[in-house]
Amino acid sequence: MSKKKLLVFHPALAPYRVDFFNYLFHQFNAVFYFTNLNVPDQKFDQGALKQQLNFEPKYLLRGINLNSRSFRLDIFKAIKSEQPDIILSSEYGQTTLFTFLYRIFYGKIFKIYTISDDSIDNALNRRGLRNYFRNLILKNIDGVILPSSEVCEWHKKYISHSLKTLELPIIHDDDIFRKKLSKSIDLVGDNIRNYGLNGKKVILFVGRLVEVKNLEFLLKAVSQLKSNDWKLVLVGSGDSEKKLKILSSELKFKEEVVFIGRKEGLELYSWYITADIFVIPSIYERFGAVVNEALLAGCDVLCSELAGASSLIDSTNGKIFNPRNLEDLVQKLNQSLQKVNNIDFNRTELRKNKMIFSFKEKVETLVESI
Repeated sequence: MSKKKLLVFHPALAPYRVDFFNYLFHQFNAVFYFTNLNVPDQKFDQGALKQQLNFEPKYLLRGINLNSRSFRLDIFKAIKSEQPDIILSSEYGQTTLFTFLYRIFYGKIFKIYTISDDSIDNALNRRGLRNYFRNLILKNIDGVILPSSEVCEWHKKYISHSLKTLELPIIHDDDIFRKKLSKSIDLVGDNIRNYGLNGKKVILFVGRLVEVKNLEFLLKAVSQLKSNDWKLVLVGSGDSEKKLKILSSELKFKEEVVFIGRKEGLELYSWYITADIFVIPSIYERFGAVVNEALLAGCDVLCSELAGASSLIDSTNGKIFNPRNLEDLVQKLNQSLQKVNNIDFNRTELRKNKMIFSFKEKVETLVESI
């Protein structure tokens, strides 16, 4: 039996989508079009990412960008050229809307799915035109891929009982990512030596240093910890960096907070192995792919209840906290620190994978349902 033709429209190539797209490529006769050369607010090394692809990406670049939105003029041409059985788009913007309109105008028979990274908090807080187009599109396409079963249930309850919802968190292929982690182990000793981490317990944050990541809250929390045998490592860059450095000085623990800067590839992966505890304190976080990466490296994870990736946390691999309740985070950090050992230069093996399900389980179920 010949494979179905799948046409994928997506904003840009990011590391947390590579394994999923490669899987789709092998399951379908798939073609991938990106509407931007890179993710607008995170400039990933596109050359390195393309080397990991099993397909040749295509691009739709005719049109304009307004803020973070892309308006492309050649979507209709791509659909006509590819003649797909299924189209997988992204979110509820122009690309998905134009795909839906093409099917109406030309009477073509193909299925349309969109993929949305919304957490329940994001879904609840859509307003105005964003809410209108979300509801309009979901009631007129074949289904939506959402990051957790909880979010799927919310959409069926509040958007449409007949809406077909499919679950796929933003996760890496376990085996592939663990191999990348293995290749980065040799850098762990350098991390410990260069940043004075020997004998410490390492608390890690990875992401943009911006307001919505709630890092001032995190700094205030660690300033109230009972022990003093920890260091907080911030991997990332952004507008809040200067303010955070000033705050760490004001709280009188400047030496305990380490600003690494933005990292990718093996340098980034080595920090997941170096760390004992991973914290994501965001007050706005549609999902948070870094949570999956930290769990795959065996970190204990403390995750904001407002992050979509909180669906990856249970009693075996971490805790969920209220990102506006300082006492809640302080208590859970103290509990987590009591469970882990002080780091030394012998951290040369990967810890156990702490994900509660596998990539393979999720993508196989998804593809069977499309």
